[in-house]
Amino acid sequence: MSDSEDDITELTQQQQDKLAQLQDLTGIEDTNICRALLESNNWDLEATAREHLGIHQEEPQLRQDQVPELPNIGQPDPGGLRQRRNQQQRDEHGVGARALRRHAAGGNSLVSLIMYILSMPLRIVTTSIDGAMGFITSLFGFPPQRRSTVRDPQRDVSKFVQDFESSYGSEHPEFFVGSYSQVLEEAKKELKFLLVYLHSEDHQDTDRFCTDVLCNQELRSYISDNFIVWGCSVKYPEGHRVSEALRESTYPFLAVVVLRQHRMVVVGRQEGYIQPQPLVAWLEQTVREYESFIVAARADRDERNFNREIRNEQDAIFAETLRKDQEEEERRRAEEARQREAEEEERLQVEQERRRIEEEEEKKSRIQIMKIELATQVPCEPELSCKEAIRILIKLPEGQRLERRFLPTHTLHHLYYFVFCHPDSPDEFDIVTNFPRRVLACKPTGEGDEPLTLAQAGFGKSEMLFVNDLEA
Repeated sequence: MSDSEDDITELTQQQQDKLAQLQDLTGIEDTNICRALLESNNWDLEATAREHLGIHQEEPQLRQDQVPELPNIGQPDPGGLRQRRNQQQRDEHGVGARALRRHAAGGNSLVSLIMYILSMPLRIVTTSIDGAMGFITSLFGFPPQRRSTVRDPQRDVSKFVQDFESSYGSEHPEFFVGSYSQVLEEAKKELKFLLVYLHSEDHQDTDRFCTDVLCNQELRSYISDNFIVWGCSVKYPEGHRVSEALRESTYPFLAVVVLRQHRMVVVGRQEGYIQPQPLVAWLEQTVREYESFIVAARADRDERNFNREIRNEQDAIFAETLRKDQEEEERRRAEEARQREAEEEERLQVEQERRRIEEEEEKKSRIQIMKIELATQVPCEPELSCKEAIRILIKLPEGQRLERRFLPTHTLHHLYYFVFCHPDSPDEFDIVTNFPRRVLACKPTGEGDEPLTLAQAGFGKSEMLFVNDLEA
């Protein structure tokens, strides 16, 4: 079972019947919408139907500019089957009375009238049986069955237009092909008068009215300029539903509907046969009398549109201003971000430079300390009279020359210490021979290092060495 069916079974029998009758009157298939409309009017069926169809009840005595009353709609009592049957019988008698008036107006034969009266008891019994079956099925959770349910209102109107053209030709007012609710919305949207025509094939004046009046060139021209025309036959469910709402008493029937105080209201009714010229005059008079409603509605709509355009322009200006402000804010934030990044980069560079300087100063300080400490490792220079002394000439990178005598037993470390402790020597360097060119392993590498003596390194009585700056 669907959600909508579950919601219906929660209602009382009286509420379910009202829901079904409102669907018959308005043609709304969605039960949830009908239920919401009824609940908004405290389950007052007549008030809800009047509100949806735009029908107002002003005085008991109808005038031309008044809204016709809705048909009397019975409200079954869920407490007992007898009350339901009585109500259905009253409804049937009401429908029968209307049918009698229509037969009398149409001039049917006495035999047809007698047959209609004789068949009335059978129809009453049939209606009572249908009501009893509906009550029994409702006890098991099934929705009540409805008679003359409007299932496809647009199809009903299309069939009427096809039947009309096949009988009277295509030279007729252009009928709006859609449901009665749709044409009401269309007339409301277009701010035009709506002319409603209810067609009865059984009436004696119908053929003459359709041929001589509705197909009249003057009438068609005037209607096409001032009205939206909707028509349907009362033999179809949609036409019957509108007939029940407008409560006409004879045919042909015309009604003029116009937007009045934001609601579609019937402002003119024409029942019975009428010639084309008097009909045009009546329509012109009706338009003159109630055109002020259209003018007021158009002025109100123009004002609303103007205010809407002003609001839209203001919203557009505000949106553009907001967009520019947002772009300016984004640019400002981007500029601030770039400035922060530049400042951060500069700060990092300054910090790195500071660290580099500190490291260099620390390194120089450490080297100065090492030079002081390693100066004690340099052996004393042998006497000039020492025949075993080796004379070594050392050339620094900047062109300075160092000269020193060493014993053959002195090591390469002693040679390194001598060059390292000189104030003009570089901090990182190698000592290389001239020819053949080779790098001497002079620099100490750690504890346990056994350096070569000068004799082991192949030094002669006199040597020329060069200092290679590793940091240059």
